[in-house]
Amino acid sequence: MINKRIQIQTALLVFIIITLLLARPMLQKVMADTIPIRYVQVEGAFQYIDKQDIKKTISPLLQRGYFSVDLQAIQLAIMDLPWTEKVKVQRIWPDRLKLRVYEQQPVVRWQVGSLLNIRGDIFKPRNIDRFQSLPVLYAPIAQRLQMLQVMDGLKLSLMDQGLYLAEFRVSERQSWWLEMENGMIIELGRFQPLQKFTRLMQALTVTGSELVEKIAYIDTRYPNGFAVRWRENEQVIW
Repeated sequence: MINKRIQIQTALLVFIIITLLLARPMLQKVMADTIPIRYVQVEGAFQYIDKQDIKKTISPLLQRGYFSVDLQAIQLAIMDLPWTEKVKVQRIWPDRLKLRVYEQQPVVRWQVGSLLNIRGDIFKPRNIDRFQSLPVLYAPIAQRLQMLQVMDGLKLSLMDQGLYLAEFRVSERQSWWLEMENGMIIELGRFQPLQKFTRLMQALTVTGSELVEKIAYIDTRYPNGFAVRWRENEQVIW
């Protein structure tokens, strides 16, 4: 009698387990579709990103339930916003999504209408008028990170001379050209531009800031010196 009862209980348990296993996909689908996402938590230090843009971007993707919402699709949608550098998306039980959004930090303008971050990544906001005070870099696209790093060194050396870099151009033929905020132009050419720049900085140190301010154009593409054009109406006394 006892053995028969054990057999019945065992059979019943096996039946329940098999039923649950067979019903599992259906239960998962029901749970996925019926447990809604009620809250979206957005974290990040924003200067340029508008949280309303994030909300508008991901709202259509939140119609699915907690378990079935596509986190990768949400991540990609936010990454498409022009000021997004990186984003992390995670579920928080029972009805919350947490977004951690990292904003781009521009260091220079890139050619026409774009910006670069410190790693040389290009991003293009709708309007960059507020960043006109940043220097601009023109260079072959494959060299942009290398030239961005060179540009940092040029800026520091120029600042020691009271000069502020406004534009740095590197042509496809690797010719270097600099323009200062005060309009001064420095032509470094294709051959050993860094060495020429270093010699020029040494010469400007000896020249003194009063004379440097009167210079309109410097051409360093000579083996033994520089060509200098003075600003109009400037009287130079040596």
